[in-house]
Amino acid sequence: IARQWILTAAHCVVNADESVMAPNAVAVRSGAVDLRGGDFRDVARVIVHEDYDPLRLDADIALLQLAQPIQDSSGPVGAISVSTQGQPLPSGPAVVIGWGMMQDGQFPISLMETDIDIVANETCNAGMAEQTKRDMGGFLMGIGQSNGIPMETLQQAFNILANEVGDALTGNMICAGTTTGQRTMCNGDSGGPLMVRQANGQWLQVGVVSWNRRPIGAQTACGQESLYGVYTRLSNYFDWIASHVR
Repeated sequence: IARQWILTAAHCVVNADESVMAPNAVAVRSGAVDLRGGDFRDVARVIVHEDYDPLRLDADIALLQLAQPIQDSSGPVGAISVSTQGQPLPSGPAVVIGWGMMQDGQFPISLMETDIDIVANETCNAGMAEQTKRDMGGFLMGIGQSNGIPMETLQQAFNILANEVGDALTGNMICAGTTTGQRTMCNGDSGGPLMVRQANGQWLQVGVVSWNRRPIGAQTACGQESLYGVYTRLSNYFDWIASHVR
């Protein structure tokens, strides 16, 4: 997003024990859309948002300050503008890019892109709530049958839990993808940009690839029907970014 600053997701640079990765544990490839090219650059600082919640993946945003600003690049890859504070989020067409997992479970060498749609958070919340209920029902049925729990007791437990299912997304998140799930981000795309093309033809980054959900027992990591991808909403974090990026 600037000569010395890289925008990413917090969960990309936070360890399992919730400690932040040391700068010397991170490197940035710049200037290439192919993993066999580009320049590796050292990182001087890793800055994770102070409100980052690793359980809900709220405030899933981080900044990397390069040890040296990018003066020359080996390839035609430049910086992108990001949404300003409170800027309305457009609905409709968007593009997500990354080197994440493909449909066949393999990871590409060349940067991939796909067209998706930004939709209301309510769409994500509704689909995830329904999937959560299905997963809970299957789980309760499984342990109930193996432990001789009466069906009416299982039904009562399910009803109690189902009534407590809340929204999976917070206001700091964006819902985007397709209804079928056939075009979406996946494992390995985390930290990448969700972009829209502005009226002047320039690209604007509105989100950061954050997380998705799959049903219990699903054979594929991503691309589930009615389970959209979730992105960090950059218009909520422009002031935070600006407080570090001078």
